[in-house]
Amino acid sequence: MTPQAFALFKCPHENVFTRIEQFSKPRTFQTLEDIPTTGGYLIAPFVCSEECPILFIEPDATSVSEIEPTADVSDIGFVDDALEERKAYSKAFKSVSEMFDNKAIKKLVLSRRLNCKLSSTLDAEKLFLRACTLRPNIFVALWHTPVSGTWLVATPEPLLERTNSVWHTVALAGTLPWNDNIDVLWDNKNKEEQVLVKDFIATTLKPVTEDMDISPTYSLRSGNIQHLCNDITFTLKDNVNLCQVLQTLHPTPAVCGLPREKSKSAILEIEPTSRFYYAGFSGPYLLEEQTMLYVSLRCMQLNANMATLYAGGGIMPESKENEEWEETVRKMATMRQLIKRN
Repeated sequence: MTPQAFALFKCPHENVFTRIEQFSKPRTFQTLEDIPTTGGYLIAPFVCSEECPILFIEPDATSVSEIEPTADVSDIGFVDDALEERKAYSKAFKSVSEMFDNKAIKKLVLSRRLNCKLSSTLDAEKLFLRACTLRPNIFVALWHTPVSGTWLVATPEPLLERTNSVWHTVALAGTLPWNDNIDVLWDNKNKEEQVLVKDFIATTLKPVTEDMDISPTYSLRSGNIQHLCNDITFTLKDNVNLCQVLQTLHPTPAVCGLPREKSKSAILEIEPTSRFYYAGFSGPYLLEEQTMLYVSLRCMQLNANMATLYAGGGIMPESKENEEWEETVRKMATMRQLIKRN
């Protein structure tokens, strides 16, 4: 029997991946309050809509496999629409700058996409395995449903995960290129952006948690770039359920902005195309007692002859357009590496 929906995922630092398959259509939801309390693979968009609902893949069949080296798939080759995207990004950046001039927002995450027309047909599972091999220390997932199509994600940012009774999230913000030979000096723009994200998450979680601990800020490498990061651990109050925590966290200022609701509205107005499942989250949810939900940061939507890559960056009042554009280029490199011709 052919599954109507499936998800493959690899947890950080593991050399195996899990496959779950559903032979009927996956359930869809418009709010996190409605998601089931049974185990499965949860997929949430940046903003829910009829076109882009929350998805829940139920495990009619589950298997675990070792990650085997795959044949090189980087000879696919592509032609992209970067020139048109650059013009659209410039227009959107100017709109964000005007909001800072009016002091309407403190930070806004501006994203873009890149359409890559491929010279040959993609094998999505090979791309997934290649991503697992190239990025062994992060969360990698491939999912398909009739509603969403096929998405590949390779992300360093946990939204919410549990070890025993302790929950973990991160405040992740700021981006600079990684260099093995240089001790990075973070500028004020990146530091301020990080503090905004950390303070928001800590303040927002406080009413629903106990025993919160926030680590010192450190640099977290993710491929060719690095971010400022704080680990945040906590336990939940007795009267709090998991859906409440997800609603509290998502979307974080790391993918949205501050104030959150005003930034979200601005993103929907300013960005020329929908984010769909980019900047949402996905992962195993109460699946064999495991919950590990990751923000869909480095990702691409896959079609037979097209890959659409997504990336964004936090815009602050002192941000410079060319620098922010180059940051999105670096962030897309993880996915471009999978499909570029050598």
